[in-house]
Amino acid sequence: MSSSPEMTQFFGHLHPLLVHLPIGLIVLLAVLEWLARYPRFKNANASSRFILALAVPLALSTALCGWLLSLGGSYGDRLLQWHKWTGIATAAACALAGLFYRLDLKRLYRLCLFSTMIVLVFASHFGGSLTHGSDYLVRYAPKSLLALFGHGPTEKNVKSIPEMQAFADVIQPLLRQQCVACHGPEKSESELRLDSLAGLLKGGKSGPVLVAGKPAESTLLKRLRLPLHEKEHMPPEGKPQPAPDQISLVQWWIDAGAPTDKKIALLKPPARILRTLQARYGDPAAIAKKVTPRPLMEVQPLLGKIADDLNIAITSLSPNEPWLQCNASIAGTNFGDAELARLQPLAANLRWLDLAGTKVSDAGLAQIAAMPNLVRLHLERTSISDTGLVRLASLADL
Repeated sequence: MSSSPEMTQFFGHLHPLLVHLPIGLIVLLAVLEWLARYPRFKNANASSRFILALAVPLALSTALCGWLLSLGGSYGDRLLQWHKWTGIATAAACALAGLFYRLDLKRLYRLCLFSTMIVLVFASHFGGSLTHGSDYLVRYAPKSLLALFGHGPTEKNVKSIPEMQAFADVIQPLLRQQCVACHGPEKSESELRLDSLAGLLKGGKSGPVLVAGKPAESTLLKRLRLPLHEKEHMPPEGKPQPAPDQISLVQWWIDAGAPTDKKIALLKPPARILRTLQARYGDPAAIAKKVTPRPLMEVQPLLGKIADDLNIAITSLSPNEPWLQCNASIAGTNFGDAELARLQPLAANLRWLDLAGTKVSDAGLAQIAAMPNLVRLHLERTSISDTGLVRLASLADL
């Protein structure tokens, strides 16, 4: 649908401002009528005439502004039609209730008023779905209620991180959570759809919002990183905002070429991205917890024996602290996965580990992942692969 004149949209944008006023007044009228049924509150509805005098014109004005707003073409047709006609029905029923009240047909007035309440509930639901997404009310509902509302339970990620699809399993859910309510099939602000890669590449009125391989030229990322008070910041102020690590995931994905069908393992994410993925999608039980190192005096007797047996160097980083550094690179290819396993008694104390030029492989990374306090690690000139590095994502200090 073509864009409506600016004046039409000016009045249309008054709809969100006005809509809560008649809702509150209609609910108030219903509550007062319900209370008036009890002798103790028999005069509760004494102000109904005055309240109706406000509610009827406000309801009609709100419906008119909503209709003008719908002409902008930024909303999906199905939900829009449901909201538009239930909204018009609400305004008409409210006006009819006012007419019955004026004619002193109180029974018909009450019947019409409570019918208005029922239609109002549906109109409000459809309006909220247009603004916040169709699953807004049940997004965080208990799993036992999701099926009742027609939403299947959210399945826990059962894929390992390397096997996850970068777009389908990481980026698309993020966009669905943060962006699709305003840029999806039911509402497309600025004619922009973010519910598919095709929509991302097509862009909106201002052109493409994503340039594959070029994060600095991608409007999507620029707008996410703008200060919250900036007019062009997305999502708008007052809406739920993505966390910094989520924005980093978007940047990494764009920088990797914005692929739709590649697994994370094939994209070779850097260590910081792996840590973010592990924190968000990994098994919480597998994330290494802070482990207190053993006292230096307790591990000191082991240092010499292990170092001599493996022909490596193990020394203390400080005479007053329990932290150790291990240089296995001096053993070269004589040091492999089996030798790495011999360091297990010192795992909680190791802070620096140099495995450059050794025969350590991906299989040995399970031993390194069990060194929770590791800060510095050298793996150059080894057969360690990017896929294997995913195992180290749980090392928060590395």
